[in-house]
Amino acid sequence: VYHAKFFNICKKQKAVKEAFDYINLIPNPTLSTFNMLMSVCTSSQDSEGAFQVMQLLKNAGLEPDCKLYTTLISTCAKSGKVDRMFEVFHKMVNSGVEPNVLTYGALIDGCARAGQVAKAFGAYGILRSKNVKPDRVVFNALIAACAQSGAVDRAFDVVAEMAAETQPIDPDHITVGALMKACANASQVERAREVYKMIQQYSIKGSPEVYTIAINSCSQTGDWEFACRVYNDMTQKGVLPDEMFLSALIDVAGHAKMLDAAFDILQEARKGGMRIGIMTYSSLMGACSKATNWQKALELYGYLKSIKLVQTVSTVNALLTALCDGDQFQKALEILSEMKGLGLCPNSITFSILIVASEKKDDIEAAQMLLSQAKNDGVAPNLIMCRCIIGMCLRRFERACFVGEPVLSFASGRPQVNNKWTSLALMVYRETIGAGEKPTSEILSQILGCMQLPYDTSVKNRLVENLGVSAESSRSSNLFSLVDGFGEYDPRAFSILEEAASHGVVPSVSFKVSPIVIDAKEFHAFTAEVYFLTVLKGLKHRLAAGARLSNIIILLPVEKTKVSSPKGEKFVNLAGRVGQVVAALLRRLQIPYQGNESYGKLRINGLALTKWFQPKLASPFSGKPGDWSSSQSRLGKSISHQQRNIRTGNLSLD
Repeated sequence: VYHAKFFNICKKQKAVKEAFDYINLIPNPTLSTFNMLMSVCTSSQDSEGAFQVMQLLKNAGLEPDCKLYTTLISTCAKSGKVDRMFEVFHKMVNSGVEPNVLTYGALIDGCARAGQVAKAFGAYGILRSKNVKPDRVVFNALIAACAQSGAVDRAFDVVAEMAAETQPIDPDHITVGALMKACANASQVERAREVYKMIQQYSIKGSPEVYTIAINSCSQTGDWEFACRVYNDMTQKGVLPDEMFLSALIDVAGHAKMLDAAFDILQEARKGGMRIGIMTYSSLMGACSKATNWQKALELYGYLKSIKLVQTVSTVNALLTALCDGDQFQKALEILSEMKGLGLCPNSITFSILIVASEKKDDIEAAQMLLSQAKNDGVAPNLIMCRCIIGMCLRRFERACFVGEPVLSFASGRPQVNNKWTSLALMVYRETIGAGEKPTSEILSQILGCMQLPYDTSVKNRLVENLGVSAESSRSSNLFSLVDGFGEYDPRAFSILEEAASHGVVPSVSFKVSPIVIDAKEFHAFTAEVYFLTVLKGLKHRLAAGARLSNIIILLPVEKTKVSSPKGEKFVNLAGRVGQVVAALLRRLQIPYQGNESYGKLRINGLALTKWFQPKLASPFSGKPGDWSSSQSRLGKSISHQQRNIRTGNLSLD
């Protein structure tokens, strides 16, 4: 058996274990034999196996040469072990083995794969300092590193260096591909097209890969004309398209809404004897979806089933998107029920597509059924599902409040929203957060909206009655400062907001600064209300602890609109929805403020807040009519008296 032939077979089949078993059968393996074994590990991206080769080499009493070190570095590079790659490099240098251009190329390639452009240029700097002449592979690796990190200008600087070499190095198809990738990653589509011209300029034949990159660069813009030009260039140069290229070309046709052209491409490939796989059909299904042609998508789905081609979840997801966009929700549900029969497991994208469609139809029963099935299939709710379901719950909860349905419970002694839609919304919200998702500002506002108390007067009166106190009849005192949630929200809303603040969804409030600034310019309406009430709650505790209350400044969004006047057109500021909501909240709570919401700034005096927190109560709840602090004093004396009696054993109720 020829060693090289056996190791090449292992390399192709990624048979690392068999390669190690084979080398153990060789009586006296040479350095060349270990290099062949190392190359097997490299092709399999097995860095641990590569280090075992080094140990076997040491056991055999041999020292690694430049080629072996370089192959080991390349293995680490392909395995994504950048730090370990540099450790090997430093060990190589310290062992007195001089790195060559291939070594530096492997180092830079590893940095490029990991997107670490600074380290890539660091390795390039070492190469230059050692007077090692860089080759095209090194320059291409540098450009690839720039492409990974979006450093487009730096990539073009590298191309300029190639031209500035003593013996200029012309770009090849890999150079052009890496440059186009850099431009595409930075959304510089026009620049990518200019780079593509280098194929003609330098008479580059290229490979299907570089033409695929060119096609992908114009995919999002749907530039079908450019895509056709690339396809023609490719065929004229005698480069046969592969399935990946066809998929990319069909994808562009889909973005350009050229569905007939997409099917023509497939037909032409079939005539050319090309074997079409699921990758191409998935792109074609995606094209049907982008063109919102559910009939063609359904026809394609039927054809794939008839030829018994194993479909992918992404293919079926594209079909579901086409059906849902075409208002064929029930048919989409039928396809979902067929998925398991095809050996496919629906994923989070599948359920997201369907739940979004159920929201469009305002079909919460279907959404609940889909959520239940997702749980059974081990799919946790994501932000899309959460937003849709909570949005539907909010609409139903608001409707219930509007028509006067009972939504509150006082069973716990505190006002608490007791409504099935709020309960469902809270369950979905908790499960989504529990799955590790960070709520968006929109979802936060939605869930808080499901916990808002009705504006109904009878509800407000009931809240005050539950306090067991009353205000002086001679004064229009507001007792909502004594109610949990201030008579506006379920008290649980505060916990939800504080939890969201811990996730960074809203900023935390500092009570140590004066004045306290609430920047509500980016808040949704419900969030702005609860945020302000949470600040009130914190100030209430500080006041109880004897602290002096700071002033509050609320910053609100404003909208500019153009109006006509005798002197011509001018712009005026109008209060946005959030400003209107916050100002209305302050008026309901009877908290005095200065400023106007249309100016985007409201100011609340700390002294006015202190008075608001201490309403004047009628007798017999105070020792002196209207003196709330005296009432607290009498309560404190009574508690002290009881404590003294308990200590002395006097348990008389007198």
